[in-house]
Amino acid sequence: MRILGTATALATGTTKFDTGVTAVWVSNTDSSAAVVTLRNSDDDADLGSINIPAASGVVIHFDAGQGLRGPATCFGTKTDAAQR
Repeated sequence: MRILGTATALATGTTKFDTGVTAVWVSNTDSSAAVVTLRNSDDDADLGSINIPAASGVVIHFDAGQGLRGPATCFGTKTDAAQR
């Protein structure tokens, strides 16, 4: 996995990573689990959500144009998640 950007706080109500991104490492800095939501490319509907465990992270893959929302305790970083 290559890091392609800097960490960005996901803030509820604001969609992030909705331009030219298809893989994001999302980490949760809180001591409790957090929910991250995948938004459609029109940013007018939720497509699904994932629970990020406390003090943990996951790589989320999605189609170009879609984006992520979550609490400020979750940070995302654009990545190239291909195995090398």
